[in-house]
Amino acid sequence: MPSFSLILLATLALLPPSLLAATLPEAPAEHYELQLRPDFDAQTLHGQARLRWPASRVAVDQLWLNAPHLQLLGARLAGQDLTPAQIVREAEGWRLTLPQAQPVGQSITLELSYRAGPGNGLVFGTQHVYTAYASCDWLPCAGPELSRATLTTTLTLPHGYRSVASGLPLPEQADQRQRWAERRPYPLYTLGFAAGAFHEAEQAVGASRLRYLGVRDEAADLLARFAPTPAMLAFLSSKAGLPLPQPRYTQVLVPGGAAQEVSGHAVIGKAMLDPILEDAQEDWVIVHELAHQWWGNWLTCDSWAEFWLNEGITSFMTAAWKQHRWGEAAYQRELQLAEKRWQRARDAGWDRPLSWPGDYPNLGMKRAIHYSKGLLFMVALRSELGEAAFWDGLKRYTRAGAALAPARGVRAGDLRRAMELAAGRSLQGLFDRWVD
Repeated sequence: MPSFSLILLATLALLPPSLLAATLPEAPAEHYELQLRPDFDAQTLHGQARLRWPASRVAVDQLWLNAPHLQLLGARLAGQDLTPAQIVREAEGWRLTLPQAQPVGQSITLELSYRAGPGNGLVFGTQHVYTAYASCDWLPCAGPELSRATLTTTLTLPHGYRSVASGLPLPEQADQRQRWAERRPYPLYTLGFAAGAFHEAEQAVGASRLRYLGVRDEAADLLARFAPTPAMLAFLSSKAGLPLPQPRYTQVLVPGGAAQEVSGHAVIGKAMLDPILEDAQEDWVIVHELAHQWWGNWLTCDSWAEFWLNEGITSFMTAAWKQHRWGEAAYQRELQLAEKRWQRARDAGWDRPLSWPGDYPNLGMKRAIHYSKGLLFMVALRSELGEAAFWDGLKRYTRAGAALAPARGVRAGDLRRAMELAAGRSLQGLFDRWVD
């Protein structure tokens, strides 16, 4: 019997293009080209964007931008400006009606002019700015935040300012324009940039280039604060079975409590890192955000219900680093903290399977499951399989997940299959108890 999807495609093929355009959404954009100018006095980001969609199987007469907090100033398609009536702001974003339906098999390039202000996804300081988790607060997202795209970013900055953005640097242009290109498709929520009157330090570690930017800390202080990074990089690379996904990795030290992974860099608040000055074992934020370059950014969950694959594995790798560097007592402390956080969720009646697709009452309950319970599940897997098989399974999972991207994200089933191959037996019962 033919599948429902085949029947649907066959039925759609019989419909006229005008009806298809009215009834089917288009694919997410596949590439963003951004020209960005931060206004540090007004705390406003001025943006020009070119978005490109792949050739569509249906005629397209509308486009949707998942960016409700942006101020859209204008839009142009094929040299023709859209009128105000064709640019409609709705509760969840912007609906753009095209001057004429774009035919089947034709790619689409849309030009946008917009402004963005401070919010969950865009944080301004006096002389710096950085992006955070809510990418669609500053990026005109054409697709959900888990959809993937390539990106080129050009930042126009005051003289002497430094920047980092997703991807690798390109040759600088005139007029203080700094350019970056992310040529591998990454999830939208992992794309970002930081810019400011930063101090800078760099070091080479094997084939990788480590870079440190700081708002207040000068080069020597940055190198001292982030001194564990090379050893962490060696540890994580060996456990992943893959080198750092990007040849460059930048850590940006800013005021406050930021702890944000981005493709190719991380933004770290001084409140998170300063404890390392009193106790060298308080190094969790460095290794946690670095681990996300593999588990979270490169291997991204296929749906938000499986966000624990990002955070649970990264939290476990943080604990494993502490065991490697500081000993068994440090590892056990991480497990005890996770157990306490998970217990609070259980006490509140909010224990859930790791891949539960529903809504949580608050961020604390969600973190208790995805971060803490996820960490403890990895501990349970390690105990069940033993050292050699467990770490072999993690390498299998990481390599297979990297090969899957960007076709799709990772799922709990991918982890189970990798661990079963390493164990040589079924782990369905263990996954049933914790995950499903």
